[in-house]
Amino acid sequence: KEIMFGTSVFNEAGRVFSPRYRQANLSCYFPVSTNDTIQALAAFTLAYEDVKAAFTYYLQHNNNGRPIIIASHSQGTTHAKRLLKEFFEGKVLQTQLVAAYLVGIPLEPDYFTAIKPCITPYQTGCACSWRTYKEGYKPDYVLKEKFTAIVTNPLTWDEGMPAADRKMNKGGLLLNFNKLLKNVTNAKVNEGVLWTEKPHFFGSLFLKTKNYHVADLNFFYLSIRKNAKQRSLAFRKK
Repeated sequence: KEIMFGTSVFNEAGRVFSPRYRQANLSCYFPVSTNDTIQALAAFTLAYEDVKAAFTYYLQHNNNGRPIIIASHSQGTTHAKRLLKEFFEGKVLQTQLVAAYLVGIPLEPDYFTAIKPCITPYQTGCACSWRTYKEGYKPDYVLKEKFTAIVTNPLTWDEGMPAADRKMNKGGLLLNFNKLLKNVTNAKVNEGVLWTEKPHFFGSLFLKTKNYHVADLNFFYLSIRKNAKQRSLAFRKK
């Protein structure tokens, strides 16, 4: 079993392969003119071509028919969505997809047709996605979206359980990945985003941001780690 676009949270489920690529600048997500839009698209295309080249090499030299997890965050998700569309959606390679964890960037409900949203913890061949904000907050760019993004609760992984108390959180990590904390935060799906209360850790009193983008994976570290293994085992049993 192999993992592309992974981090340490996924290394219990399989080997991690992570591409080096020339990232587009953050400003590319917020173009202010037609010329900026053209340049932004060119920057994203350049970055994606690096990712695509790395994945093609991986398929040719490392995969050997093994199951695959696609895991990404932030700009990585922008490219991972495109990669899934080009290499997996409706293709033979889709039969090797354990799951896709597309985090930090919205996943439009109609982006894929053959790859369905993950709605149970053991479902395979599906896609998970979430963006984390403080409860009650949605930034302007989310409010302006003309769709309701797919959101997976990373504590329950169950469409029928959209909210989870922080007691269900068996372990999250702080920014430096140096301390595992139980019950660090809850998780609740709310119309295109994931809401959470202010996290519980020493010093969180000074945390002023309402956008928890940098902690999309950290807050739910052990839960994601466990789920990747659950889906992998479920895939093997198919």
